[in-house]
Amino acid sequence: MLLPRFLKPTLFQGVGKTKGYFEGWYFKQSLFDKKNHIQRTIAIIPGISWDANGAGHAFIQTIDSKDGSSTYFRFPVEAFSFQDRPFSIQIDTNRFSLEGLHLDAQHNGSSIVADLTFHNLTPISNIMGPYKYIPFMECNHGIISMYHEVQGYITLIHENQEGDRLTLAPGIGYIEKDWGRSMPSSWIWINATNFEGTAGPVSFFFSLAKVPWRCHHFNGFISVLYVDGREFRFATYKQGRIDLLEYQAGVLRILLSDTRYKVEIMVRTSEAGELLAPVQGAMDHRIGECNNAWVRVVIKAKHKMTDAPLFDGIATRSGVELVGDLGSLAIS
Repeated sequence: MLLPRFLKPTLFQGVGKTKGYFEGWYFKQSLFDKKNHIQRTIAIIPGISWDANGAGHAFIQTIDSKDGSSTYFRFPVEAFSFQDRPFSIQIDTNRFSLEGLHLDAQHNGSSIVADLTFHNLTPISNIMGPYKYIPFMECNHGIISMYHEVQGYITLIHENQEGDRLTLAPGIGYIEKDWGRSMPSSWIWINATNFEGTAGPVSFFFSLAKVPWRCHHFNGFISVLYVDGREFRFATYKQGRIDLLEYQAGVLRILLSDTRYKVEIMVRTSEAGELLAPVQGAMDHRIGECNNAWVRVVIKAKHKMTDAPLFDGIATRSGVELVGDLGSLAIS
């Protein structure tokens, strides 16, 4: 029996949509130095957009941790196509799948050429929980792979500057996606991979947003720590709550808890690069994304006497977005 499309978030969800709709996939690749530390990350974001009047285009965005530079390659909407079995999307001659991607795009002195293959993906099922089944959500989210190996190369040139050919042999990757009408008015997003001093694969995701709900709003969060095959999931729908949120002098601190665990997240941000985000489908909201953030995550299991430490890790070259009124997100 074929499952409904919305139960398979990796697939293109916008079939039949022609007004006030966006959909984008976020492919992040990290390159190691000789000491096995992340040296550089490049995120590649293909997608499609229709504004409220039905004017549409396809796009590929990139952002580079080296200097925060970003590019936006724009294509006619007719250049976008998709396939379900096996999953793939194509924008002009650029192809994205769960097996890898092939890119050859140029615009106004910027270009990206890449051939990458992916191995051992680690999908996370139904990160939105019961909200996945609500048809009027402003924005939907899916995690396609928390951690996987990446092999191949990327050559990225930004506005006629000298380009670098980066070889990933292997690197590590992360894939997620969003779709709907608009991104939230305010949100925090964190992604960190390859925590220092860990033996196996480790990846962390956190998102807190102001979510429209009928005529009101609520602050909802979802978060996953993936540690060598084990998943720790925290969410509003799992009786999780934000106990503290503060942001001062470039340092973000979040304390959250649920019935079993306590989590502390500390982030040190640096200068952010610029990306375009959707409002009512149109890609005209400029936001900042930092790809050089320092992130520490601590998880403890609750006990009556003394909480038991389960994980304490630090990651660099992490991705962070801090958008809108962060103070409103601290209000439960």
